[in-house]
Amino acid sequence: KLLKCQLILFQAIINNQNQWDAMLLTKGVVVIDVYQAWCGPCKAVLNLFRKLKNDFGEDDVLHFAVAEADSIPTLEPFRNKCEPVFLFCVNGKIIAIVRGVNAPLISKKITELVEEERKIAAGQKKRTEWLKCYISWCLLRLEEVVKAESILNICDMQDSVEDASRQLAFFFPNFDKSKTGQKAEKTLALIRPSLLKERRSIIKDDGFEIAMQKEIILSEEQIREFYREHVNQDYFPVLLEQMTSGPTLVLALTRENAIAHWRDLLGPKTVEEAKKENPNSLRAQYAVENIPISQLHGSSTPDDAQKELEFFFPQEHTLALIKPGAAKTHKGKYDIMQKVKDAGFTISKIKEEALTREMAAQFYKDHTGKPFFEELVNCMTEGPSVVMILTKENAVEEWRQLMGPTDPKVAKETSPESIRAQFAQDILCNAVHGSSTREHALQSIECVFGEIDID
Repeated sequence: KLLKCQLILFQAIINNQNQWDAMLLTKGVVVIDVYQAWCGPCKAVLNLFRKLKNDFGEDDVLHFAVAEADSIPTLEPFRNKCEPVFLFCVNGKIIAIVRGVNAPLISKKITELVEEERKIAAGQKKRTEWLKCYISWCLLRLEEVVKAESILNICDMQDSVEDASRQLAFFFPNFDKSKTGQKAEKTLALIRPSLLKERRSIIKDDGFEIAMQKEIILSEEQIREFYREHVNQDYFPVLLEQMTSGPTLVLALTRENAIAHWRDLLGPKTVEEAKKENPNSLRAQYAVENIPISQLHGSSTPDDAQKELEFFFPQEHTLALIKPGAAKTHKGKYDIMQKVKDAGFTISKIKEEALTREMAAQFYKDHTGKPFFEELVNCMTEGPSVVMILTKENAVEEWRQLMGPTDPKVAKETSPESIRAQFAQDILCNAVHGSSTREHALQSIECVFGEIDID
């Protein structure tokens, strides 16, 4: 009862569409914990939110709310998700999202937004105009294709189907076909750093689907490889300077006739040409002052696309084990392997065997000498394990996310759909094991399977 009272006093409770619409009228920054009815709001962030409220609460610029996705039509895209979702609203516009209980990132985002609002209120900064932004967009994991029916961010225009495919391949190597059931072209949408810093976006409903997205800081080496056809041009030093000045937002978009449609929307290649020939084009409207080159980038050919996919986002391999405690029953093995397949992993190699103490000690060598080390090794060697090599883009991190937190108690609270939340016995016999890094994955694979060719 005490916790519920604290929640009511501390966070606004939003249970229906009318309350959601009313929340959008709130001035300042609102941080919204979007939750599922069956699991309730996230308790893990309450202390962080209270601290931030105390730090920033003097001028009433920061507010917190909890919103039940199941009962609010606007939040339908966030239903049936197993991880916590936090939305950031500024003066009625949803402008950012954080998935999972990433306290440093949440704190950083809140601090940035509050400080920006204070500068605007003090007349030290002008507010960047945001066009109408709908919450019906689904911010995505890299391997998902999710409709974003009303948002198309400022992006690159491709000169041809081939150009688009090459650049898609550079950023998204697993994006090999549309999941829409229709024949669709693929095109790359990219916001360069200077435009991304302004958080400007254009909202349109042009039948596109967002297949994947990521925000990334490119190295000079990557930029030179990506724009290798342009390195000898006079403008390349300016382009290089721009591209290394901050993060770039990359979107993979798909629809029928996508390349030509982007070309029509974005207009002529250069800012000067766009302003003269088509002032209503995106390149003209979203030119950044005092920067001579366009912030919108183009693409190339299908062959080049495949090469750049392999260069920039090669598939990874990771070692995954179903530990003896979870592997001893047929149902436990089957259910965990089904979750692996449902998550899009390819099981490249699999075998069932009991680990030796030497193997288990190698897996957990970082814990050597710790009080629980012997018990952990015993847990890993008490019976046969199911040992797999899993293959997927970003496999190491994706498998760790699917496993969930090491402690099953934490997993049940923060990641109830994770494997450890559903199958772990305790913090040591916690159902599954996975490599922590790509290097660790290669070492572990060699330890169990020897030197094999899995490419």
